[in-house]
Amino acid sequence: MMFLIAALLLTASPEAAPAPAPPSGRIAALLAKSDGSTRAAAIKVRSVDEEYRILAALGLRPKSQALISDAGGTYDLLTATDPRTGAERQLWFDISSFFGHEFD
Repeated sequence: MMFLIAALLLTASPEAAPAPAPPSGRIAALLAKSDGSTRAAAIKVRSVDEEYRILAALGLRPKSQALISDAGGTYDLLTATDPRTGAERQLWFDISSFFGHEFD
């Protein structure tokens, strides 16, 4: 399902990209704590859905995703594009709270 969502977001037209609405609720709280610009500043999410809600709140479209797992934790590193400017941005997400716990 996650890959379907990412594929749909990747094929959306960049010309029709509206400015993002200001985030609210939990997404705003997460972004107030961390900007995700580095591993140390990774945004601690509860689900993959939260990752994509954060991208949407920032007006970004996903381009690629990398899973990074070691003794320091488990992270998703998403590369995203701003459809208004074409600029790329990498965001780190700490997924340690849920990744690998599907069968616990």
